[in-house]
Amino acid sequence: MKVPDDVRKDIPLTQEVIYFDNAATSLTPLPVIQAMNEYYLKYRANVHRGVHRLSQRATHEYEKAREKVAKFINAEFEEVIFTKNASESLNLIAWGLEWKKGDKIVTTPYEHHSNLLPWIRVARKYGLKLEFIEGDDEGNLDLADAEKKIRGAKLVAVQHVSNILGVIHEVEELGKMAKEEGAIFVVDAAQSVGHMEVDVRKLHADFLAFSGHKGPMGPTGIGVLYVREEMFDIFEPPLIGGGTIEDVSLNEYKLTAPPERYEAGTPNIAGAIGLGAAIDYITKIGLDKIERQEYKLVKRTTEGFDDLGIEWYGPRNLKKHAGVVSFNIAAPHLAGFRLHPHDIAAILDEHNIMIRSGHHCVLPVVKRLKLQGTARASFHCYNTVEEVEYMLGVLEEVVKSLR
Repeated sequence: MKVPDDVRKDIPLTQEVIYFDNAATSLTPLPVIQAMNEYYLKYRANVHRGVHRLSQRATHEYEKAREKVAKFINAEFEEVIFTKNASESLNLIAWGLEWKKGDKIVTTPYEHHSNLLPWIRVARKYGLKLEFIEGDDEGNLDLADAEKKIRGAKLVAVQHVSNILGVIHEVEELGKMAKEEGAIFVVDAAQSVGHMEVDVRKLHADFLAFSGHKGPMGPTGIGVLYVREEMFDIFEPPLIGGGTIEDVSLNEYKLTAPPERYEAGTPNIAGAIGLGAAIDYITKIGLDKIERQEYKLVKRTTEGFDDLGIEWYGPRNLKKHAGVVSFNIAAPHLAGFRLHPHDIAAILDEHNIMIRSGHHCVLPVVKRLKLQGTARASFHCYNTVEEVEYMLGVLEEVVKSLR
């Protein structure tokens, strides 16, 4: 497939708007929608245990989607658990592990709330130690400090890519450190899966979480929790009920084998099928093409911001900068004044450009940088350099109006 042209043909909305809000949710290609529609129109039924042919077909397609996800992240079939989203996946990890007072959890100060709040909560509830790897204002981690902090840790939880700074963390190296200490290693891959290679084996991940609606360009309401096989004996399913058991009496129950052990009740069948179709689509494009296109867009955006005197955040080494660029616009003659990020988003919306504004569920980062929030342009492979140029033209007029 040609990037971005062939992908844009499959996403009609790209002809109507300039969509730079991919870190929140990406647009969905027609083949994904068609796969979901086929389920609803031709074999709508619940999965597992049904003998009739509609249930058999639904089960087959649902489990085939799991196989696709497993192959995509280099996992085994039974290690892939379908959830609602990355946030749910990360919460399930926190509640499914056993804790004892004094256990140490290590994370970073750049995490999305979904990879921070669950650890704060269990730390408070069980009397755990919560420590943070030091880093700079660009989001670059101090790996020497990481090595020191990880010593004696029970669990290390790190994002792969920051959703506000765009920094790509050294997750593989951090995973090695965690393994050397015998710590459980958790990766929040919400901003990396579908944008770059994510291999759970290379990352040394014991758990990994992502959402279908972001990088993979799948539907909302479907997420993935990867659980390494060695974790099955210590990771209890926080939710149990229909489908999670092998046997039940009035006084006890026996859990079934993974992955069904971790999927209580009727799952998001259409969502899983849609995610499987999205994985097919991403694979057809090629992750290398996606990475090259996003790098090109980030390079032009940051160069344009530098030319216009627009503040932008994240690593200056663009090889460590994924397709997320947060920024603010200041008035040079008014010390400390910045146009509110919501105002920037509203102005761009008037020109048919969709971006995100606010704190992006990373308030500790926003507070560290002493900001109200940021405007954020985030890209996928269907975005074009011409769209970036148009945005820069609009922002140039905004900058001029503040002088």
